[in-house]
Amino acid sequence: MRLAEARVTLGVIAARQGDLEQAVHHGIRALSAQRKSLPSLLMVSRDLTKVLNNQYPNEPETAAYLDRFIRLRLKD
Repeated sequence: MRLAEARVTLGVIAARQGDLEQAVHHGIRALSAQRKSLPSLLMVSRDLTKVLNNQYPNEPETAAYLDRFIRLRLKD
């Protein structure tokens, strides 16, 4: 779980530095992790969701990440 949270944090950093591709890459890897505490991961992932929505609202990469996030949230 800590690794997934760290990947989300790396995604937030990349997004804030203007690297959308890396941000989404880290975010999707975090959401795809085999071992995860779903409630905790969803809570942490909201940070990346907010940054992507604020900085890159119309990008296909943002939509791809949000789709993964929503599908995972629906499993919860």
